[in-house]
Amino acid sequence: MVLNLIQEATAGLAALTGGSESVQLFVLKTLWNGAVLAQQVSQTTLFSDVQKFWNNFIQSGQIWALIIGIVIGYGIRNITAS
Repeated sequence: MVLNLIQEATAGLAALTGGSESVQLFVLKTLWNGAVLAQQVSQTTLFSDVQKFWNNFIQSGQIWALIIGIVIGYGIRNITAS
């Protein structure tokens, strides 16, 4: 899909050196804007996503890694600071 789009775009750019450049530019622009990838859109709520992230962060023990990293980093900073 992406390779095909790139080929169409470069063919359109190469053709701009010839005759009716405005028409070719319009065609190139519509080809570029027309290439839409399929995606699913679902209703999301920021609060529930943050809550899921935080619960996973706590349950997986990553909070302890964060705390230990901050303490060790602060200690190394104090040792190496002149």
